[in-house]
Amino acid sequence: MSTHRIVCYVAACDLCGNTTDLDGYAAHFDTPTDATGNAHGWGDVTSGWTLAPDGRLVCDTVDDHAHESVHEAAGKRIPEPGPDAMCVIFTAA
Repeated sequence: MSTHRIVCYVAACDLCGNTTDLDGYAAHFDTPTDATGNAHGWGDVTSGWTLAPDGRLVCDTVDDHAHESVHEAAGKRIPEPGPDAMCVIFTAA
C-alpha cells in the first residue's frame, strides 16, 4: 500500500477554530477560496457559515454570545433554546 501527501484546505471558524459543520463533516478543497466560499454558501445569507463584514468566517455554532452576535449582525435570527435550538432562522434581506 502506498501513500501520498496531499495538501488541502478546510474552512476554520475565526472564533472557535471549528472545522466541521453541525453533522461533523469537514469538506476539503484545493484552494482556500473554495473552502471559505463553500462554508459560507458563496454569499447566500440563508445558508452555511457567516462571513462577517470584517472578514471573519464564523461557524454555525449558535450556543454562545460571540457566534450569536455575528450571525444576528448578518440577519440570521437564533431561536430561543428548545427543540430547535440548533437551527438558525434566516430573515429576508
